[in-house]
Amino acid sequence: MLDNKEMETLIAIVDGQSFDNAARQLHISPGAVSQRIKSLENRVGSSVLVRTTPPQTTEVGKQVLGYARRMLLLQNELDLALKHGIDNDSLSLAIAVNHDSLSCWFMDVIDHFSDRPNLSFDIRTSNTVSTQTLLKSGEVIAAITSKANHLGGCKTRYLGQLEYLPVCSQSYFKHYFKNGINNEQLSSSPVAIFDREDDLVDRYLSIHGVERKQQRTHYFPSSHVLLDAVNCGVAWTMLPKLLIENQPLPSELITLSPHPIFVDLYWNTWEQESEIVAQVERTVLSLAQRKLVQP
Repeated sequence: MLDNKEMETLIAIVDGQSFDNAARQLHISPGAVSQRIKSLENRVGSSVLVRTTPPQTTEVGKQVLGYARRMLLLQNELDLALKHGIDNDSLSLAIAVNHDSLSCWFMDVIDHFSDRPNLSFDIRTSNTVSTQTLLKSGEVIAAITSKANHLGGCKTRYLGQLEYLPVCSQSYFKHYFKNGINNEQLSSSPVAIFDREDDLVDRYLSIHGVERKQQRTHYFPSSHVLLDAVNCGVAWTMLPKLLIENQPLPSELITLSPHPIFVDLYWNTWEQESEIVAQVERTVLSLAQRKLVQP
């Protein structure tokens, strides 16, 4: 049986990125933090942290971390229920959400729970591939991913598809595609990409039998910055249709092709879930049914 204070300390170290930050959060001394981790490691019979800067969880530590998040969430939820939520106790949900979902529709999930004063969201955002890694490492209790791969101890629910369009600004189109859109221009004109794991542009070019050349490539790890870059005429890129439609002013972007690319999205959580996680899941599934493409 693991000790609650020791599990709480492990979470505080990982989230705070240091022993000192964990000590400040827990209102104990750094020495007490070290003692709790040593005690935890004695209980599990293995080290749970590599003492680097910031500290990193070992393989055993990842398993303990995931268990700790689930157990403490259940404990805190029970405490709130018994106290009728009348004090300052709170629940914090660590969820991994890919940038595009967060930019396009996931904020509606958070808004749905805005009347719950004891509930806070700790959103870890990344691309749709890395979000599953965060779930596997125990850093989050749920994740939106583009992979249906089943992790041991987790359940997966299909959400729908996010639709992406190849777009550019009118000024960009007049400069690079004034003689029409052709394979040579597509493969050599400046392009903007989320990060080096983002394959949407390459997928789009591949559909048209084009291989991307070593043209100027910008990397902007933000959905909204990618949109800004396209609006400014810096590059063309693949953007979620929802993101374009959500803009307050009518879009003046030009769509380079009527053929979109679709990315499947999945909701992944640990099987051992709390009632609040179940409520969030129901909201996610309901909103995804309305916001995402349902093939």
